[in-house]
Amino acid sequence: MATIEKRELSGGAQSYRARVRIKGHPQQIATFERLTDARRWVQQTEAAIREGRYFKTSQARKFTLSDAIERYRTEVLIHKKASNVNVENYLAYWEKEIGAYALADLTPSLIVTARNKLAGSKGRQGSVRLRYNV
Repeated sequence: MATIEKRELSGGAQSYRARVRIKGHPQQIATFERLTDARRWVQQTEAAIREGRYFKTSQARKFTLSDAIERYRTEVLIHKKASNVNVENYLAYWEKEIGAYALADLTPSLIVTARNKLAGSKGRQGSVRLRYNV
């Protein structure tokens, strides 16, 4: 569902705030000077979300999974009190397997494939002990 609000700015200028809300997706908001631009954006955004092709990718295109892992190591992992040997092994595995991918390009199937390779399961049912030595 979409709404467009007319807003009065100082000096008598007007703007239009478009808001698209579709269940199961984050709300999208944009502001326009013209009503026609707002309507066009609403239509395009709703269609893109329903077709599964709308993503805010500016930040996600700039960074790879390796960048995110490195940031986790420097900002979070150093503050953990427990031994980080297992965590470091897992991080090294993910970095080696799919670390070169931009965050925007990570897909569930890519992650599942790498996870199954790590588990050695190749789709098997049941519990699997995860071990990986770097």
